[in-house]
Amino acid sequence: MRDANQTATETVRIEVFLRNNASAAVVEPLRSIVSRARCLEERAIAADVRVKTWTSVRTALEELSDAKPSVSLTVDAFESWADREGYTLRPAFDRHETDSMLEHRPATEIQVPTVCVAVYEDDDLQCVAPCSDGNRTYTVEECLDALEDGSTRPFPDRGEPIQNGFGDTIGTAAQAENRD
Repeated sequence: MRDANQTATETVRIEVFLRNNASAAVVEPLRSIVSRARCLEERAIAADVRVKTWTSVRTALEELSDAKPSVSLTVDAFESWADREGYTLRPAFDRHETDSMLEHRPATEIQVPTVCVAVYEDDDLQCVAPCSDGNRTYTVEECLDALEDGSTRPFPDRGEPIQNGFGDTIGTAAQAENRD
């Protein structure tokens, strides 16, 4: 992903996904996350923010539906981004086999997290949170923190310089990890 020094012609889109069957106990924290994302529409990056609901799915049933785009296609795109960038979506996303009551073969189910944020620049997926690099999990809150600071690169490479919201270099990702 690029830093906050993007050109004016680039459009930033932030998609916030909320799980339909989330517990009532998380409604207020989710409301706060959506509010933070909505504030980004008027901030330095002037993002187009879209809030969507989704649910865990059985891919075989989803394939029968006329509705598009599907959860499985979205998760496939997120997994492709993660593979390409050296991240994993686990444990927040899970794909596993379940028993089918109609057939004697297992069906694949995709479980989605309670909240997820995807960041796009010019329709190219740049970031998905939550994700993990194997050593550390990057949260939705950390992604929003970086976006609020004007960066569309919430998870810098380990040797890459980290800049504050004013463009000043404040260290590297590896140094920040060592401080944690």
